[in-house]
Amino acid sequence: MVTVTSATPAAPSLFPLDSSCGADLSQDPVALGCLAKDFLPDSITFSWNDNKNASITDGIKKFPSVLNTAGTYTATTQLSVTASEAQEVFYCSAEHPNGIRTVRVHPHRPCTTEPSMTIRPPARDQFLEPNKTSTIICSVKNLCNQAVTLKWLKEGVEVSSGIHTDGPVSSGRNGYTLSSELTVSEKDWDNDRVYSCKVESKNFSDIRNISKCFECGGECSPSDIGTQLIPPNFADIYIRKSAILTCRVINMQSTEGLNVIWMREDGKELKTSIGERKVQSNGRFSVDATTSVCADEWERGDEYTCEVIHPELIFPLKKTLTKQPVTNSHAPSVYIFPPPAEQLALREAATVTCLVKSFNPPDLFIKWLSNGEELNASKYISTQPIQESSQPLLYFAYSTLQISEQEWNAGNTYTCLVGHEKLPLQVTQRTVDKSTVYLDGFMDAEEEDFYNLWTTASTFIILFLLSLFYSTTVTLIKVK
Repeated sequence: MVTVTSATPAAPSLFPLDSSCGADLSQDPVALGCLAKDFLPDSITFSWNDNKNASITDGIKKFPSVLNTAGTYTATTQLSVTASEAQEVFYCSAEHPNGIRTVRVHPHRPCTTEPSMTIRPPARDQFLEPNKTSTIICSVKNLCNQAVTLKWLKEGVEVSSGIHTDGPVSSGRNGYTLSSELTVSEKDWDNDRVYSCKVESKNFSDIRNISKCFECGGECSPSDIGTQLIPPNFADIYIRKSAILTCRVINMQSTEGLNVIWMREDGKELKTSIGERKVQSNGRFSVDATTSVCADEWERGDEYTCEVIHPELIFPLKKTLTKQPVTNSHAPSVYIFPPPAEQLALREAATVTCLVKSFNPPDLFIKWLSNGEELNASKYISTQPIQESSQPLLYFAYSTLQISEQEWNAGNTYTCLVGHEKLPLQVTQRTVDKSTVYLDGFMDAEEEDFYNLWTTASTFIILFLLSLFYSTTVTLIKVK
């Protein structure tokens, strides 16, 4: 075939074809390329050399030349090397009647820009649609690796539905771009639910949080790092015989560099455990740091100091915790109530209720036992202490245990165990079962019918005996 062209004879322009940004170079083979453009005539010979200028003869492919619209030619060559060899530099040469060109080829060229991640709140006008939903958008640019995972979380729990993700898509020298949308309801957004976009890859890992509060500048809560000291609860003191002190660090942009130390009054450091970070409603983080001390030391009023060190703080934060005295303290009164007869008549479920009233301080614990064995906390529901009166300051709480009607009628005993620091032995209990209820005047429908029948029958028996006694007496008198 003869090609007629008006183009001027020229040597090729040579360009490297190296691996894309973030390409996986751990798998054999790794392909390198070389592109020769705009040469004429169509006569070109490629050759490859390593970084020591030694000629390479294996793993080379030469593809046919292609005629361009301008009347010149383009051709490519490919070199396949092992993953270990791919760490070196190679040289591609193109020999042409009008000159020789050489170009440096590197298997991997680092990304020129750091990855960036953004999260955008939902558009409010989308909530006006009939379905009352909108989308949060999470975008990551300049990723240096296609092997990337993106997860959505709601209040720290992974979301599996309502997600649409595009990518990773190649952006040339800028690596890859990843974009994901999460559909949220207007109700959840207005309730200030915290949503998180979490991205992880080999060379990049980050998380971004968004909520309604965070969208409006985080004005819903203080923006400065702070601490909250949480005293031990009575249940830990009574059951474990130790006091757990908690120092909660709040409003952190990042937990990097955080250090928390608990100390005694004399400055002696205590063993401190730092928990996992949690997402706040304003998109920032909080962390709990705890230590354990003897219950006796806490009860006698020893002081303990929490010191917080963080890169965002100019000076460490220090706060002291000690047991606060309670005025007008009062031990609780405990009452236990059997299932109502109306509920038992339905033969479906039975609810045993424990009322704890007139106590102060408000810290206490309630546990349930069945036949002397402690029940799992999932079996019952207990309220938080509720103010009963202000003068004097007293509280009440109650707990309900749900059992089956068959369990109640089987004669099992149920015990409400209450712990409070002002009780004589710090704990008291009340027990109820079917038999004690009957003795106390409580009975179910069948028992009530039987009781009424027995009352009627016994009345007739007594009247009959009285009549018989009267008749016998009169007869004896007449005989005399």
